[in-house]
Amino acid sequence: MAAVVAMDRAGRIVIPKDVREAQGIIPGTKFLLVEGKDGILWLQRLDPEELARRIHDELRRANLAPLFAKIETEMEALASSKYPAAAPRK
Repeated sequence: MAAVVAMDRAGRIVIPKDVREAQGIIPGTKFLLVEGKDGILWLQRLDPEELARRIHDELRRANLAPLFAKIETEMEALASSKYPAAAPRK
């Protein structure tokens, strides 16, 4: 679906009614506006539930063990430097 729209003096662009209805866009819907090369603009509807689902799916497939190990090592080093008496004894 394509539509030609104009910007008003206040900088607003109206999304035509048939597009809003087809896309389920209601007042208060949030969008991300991204400026690309050569004057291209992308307008992406932000759906918090969809974003959360996608992040969840990505993290489920990720191996986070190396990241957790690195964080634990860094936390122990920081704690040992700030609180030498609490450092683990070897």
